[in-house]
Amino acid sequence: MKLLVAIPPDKFRDDELNTITKVFEQNNVPWELVSSHAGMVLGMFGKQVRVTTTFEKVLLKGIEEYDGIVIISGKGTEMHLIGNRHLHELVRTFKSKEKVIGAIGVAPIVLAKARILVKREATVLKGPTVREMMIDDAIIVDKDIVYKDKIVTARGPETSEQFAKVIVEYLTGNPEFQATKSKAGFEF
Repeated sequence: MKLLVAIPPDKFRDDELNTITKVFEQNNVPWELVSSHAGMVLGMFGKQVRVTTTFEKVLLKGIEEYDGIVIISGKGTEMHLIGNRHLHELVRTFKSKEKVIGAIGVAPIVLAKARILVKREATVLKGPTVREMMIDDAIIVDKDIVYKDKIVTARGPETSEQFAKVIVEYLTGNPEFQATKSKAGFEF
């Protein structure tokens, strides 16, 4: 079990990355940073991290070793990731292999631009981002987190911990199934 954590080549949300990767580590979920460029990357609030691989390299070698991809938000996401064709192709590949896909803050726009949210419910950071999602036929829901069929979208840093826990739940079980005492096993 291993996740790709996609960040922009600069100005990612430090707080989101810190919270999300902390939850992954607490649940023994290994992760690897990926971006459009490898090397040192600076966050919006000064955190420096080392990106070990690029979207293009992952596409070339395949995604077999990864169970999902999570896209972090930030000013850099708006500038560098929303229109990144390699990231769009990577997202579509994860979708075709029925792997977990998560995006938080403005990053759900990447999923919309990759065309995996057509006629699907999703959430995104409030503001002009809502219109961007609607242009690509996503159905915007007024919730902090929306998840279905291994696609998870969340509003922003305040939802980071819950967002990461849903990702972990997909990797270890299924958050869409809620066991009950009824014979059918579902709440109606």
